[in-house]
Amino acid sequence: MLWFFWGFLSVMLKLCSVHIAMSLCLLMPCLVVSTYKVFSYVEDGLMMHTNINMVLVFLTLSLTLLVMLSCWYMREAKYNFLTLLLSLVLVSCFLSSSLLSFYVLFELSLLPILFLVIGWGYQPERIQASMYMVMYTVLASMPLMVVIFYLNMHYSSLSINILSLGALSAPAGLWFLGSMAFLVKLPVYGVHIWLPKAHVEAPLGGSMMLAGVLLKLGGYGLYLYTNMVPWVNTSYGMCFIISFAMWGGSLAAWHCFNQNDIKAMIAYSSIVHMSIVVMGFMSTSTWGQVSAIITMVAHGWVSSGLFLMAYITYTLVGSRSFNYTKGLLQVVPVASMSWFVYCIWNMAVPPTINLVGELAIIPVSWMLSFKMLLVVLMVMFLSVGYNMYLYMYMNHGPTSGYITMFKPLSSAMFLPIMGHLMPLVLLFNMDLLYY
Repeated sequence: MLWFFWGFLSVMLKLCSVHIAMSLCLLMPCLVVSTYKVFSYVEDGLMMHTNINMVLVFLTLSLTLLVMLSCWYMREAKYNFLTLLLSLVLVSCFLSSSLLSFYVLFELSLLPILFLVIGWGYQPERIQASMYMVMYTVLASMPLMVVIFYLNMHYSSLSINILSLGALSAPAGLWFLGSMAFLVKLPVYGVHIWLPKAHVEAPLGGSMMLAGVLLKLGGYGLYLYTNMVPWVNTSYGMCFIISFAMWGGSLAAWHCFNQNDIKAMIAYSSIVHMSIVVMGFMSTSTWGQVSAIITMVAHGWVSSGLFLMAYITYTLVGSRSFNYTKGLLQVVPVASMSWFVYCIWNMAVPPTINLVGELAIIPVSWMLSFKMLLVVLMVMFLSVGYNMYLYMYMNHGPTSGYITMFKPLSSAMFLPIMGHLMPLVLLFNMDLLYY
C-alpha cells in the first residue's frame, strides 16, 4: 500500500498541480499511525517492522509533508520528485530486513540530496559542498561493505534479525572501521566538515530533510550495528567512541558561539545532539537506547523547524548573517515568537520530549564514569547557552541598519511552523517510552 501511494503521488506531480499532490501527502502518516499502539517485531522477505523503525518512518513521512508545505512556492516537478524520491528511499531503508539492501539504500539516499544541493543551491560553493558530502560519506562506507562481505562468507546470512541473535566474531579493527559509516553519517565531531557546508548551500527542502531524517539514518544504522557486533560490549571500544563523541559534542557546542551564519550554527547544534545519540546507542543499555531514540525523533522535528525559521528570516531580511538580522522583535514579532518557541524546544525545557531524552542519558553517563557525567552536563549547559545566544542576538537589541526592505510574513508559512510542533503533542499519546 505504501509503495502504491508513493507511485501515485509521483504521477500526480507530473500531471496535476503541486497543491493536489500535497493534499495526497496528508494520507501518508495515516498509514503508520496505527503501528504505534502496539510495538512488535514482524519480518518478511523484504521488510521488517519494529518499534524503532516505524517511529522513524512516521518521522520521514510527516517531515516530507512539512517540506512540501514549506516549499509551496517551488512549482518545479523535478524538485518535488527528488524530495519524494528521497523520502521513498529513506522509508525503504528503515524497513529493510537485509543488511545488504540496507547498505544499498543507505548509499542511494545520498543521490537525491546531492541533486537538490547542486540543482537548487544558493551559491557557487555548492559544488564544493557536494564534493565534501560525497567524499566523506562514500569513503567512510567502504569498510562497511567489507564487513557485509565478511558476514556473508562466514555466516551465510545477511538477515538483520538473524545476525542480531548470535555472537559474531571478527577482528575488532574491522568492526570499528565498519562503524565509521554511521559515525560520519550522523556525524560526530572530527568527520563533520561536510554537514555545515551542505546545510549552508542546500535549499530549504534539502536542509529540512538532511537534518530531520538523513542524520537519523546514521543513528538507526548505529543501533542495528551495536546489536550485532560484540566489540561494543568491551570497555575499550565502547568508551573510546563515547568519549570521542561527547568531547566532540562539547567542541561543536563551543563552535556554535563562533558562527556568523544562522544555518551553520543550526548544523553545529545538530552535531551536539547527535553526540548524545552516539553515547546512548554505544552504551548498549536500555536507558541509553531509549534516550538515543527520543533524542533522534525530537531533534528531527526541531532541527527541521529551525531551518524553516532560518529560511523565513532570510526572506524577510535578505541575509542569514547575524550582523544583518538584529532587532527582529521590533520588526517581525510573529517570527520572533516562533524563534523563541523553537529555541526553547531545542534547549530541552519542560514539557518538551527533548528533556526526556536528555534526562535519560544522565544515569547512563553516571554508570560509565563520573568524568563522563561532567562532560554530559557541560554539553547540556552549552546547549542552553548557544540557543539563548541564537535567539537574543537575532531578536533583541537595536534594529539592524541593513534591513532596508521589509516583506511581511506569508500566511502560507504558518501551517508548516505549527506543523513542526504538532508531533510533540502526538508523541505523548504513543508508546515511545515502552522500549
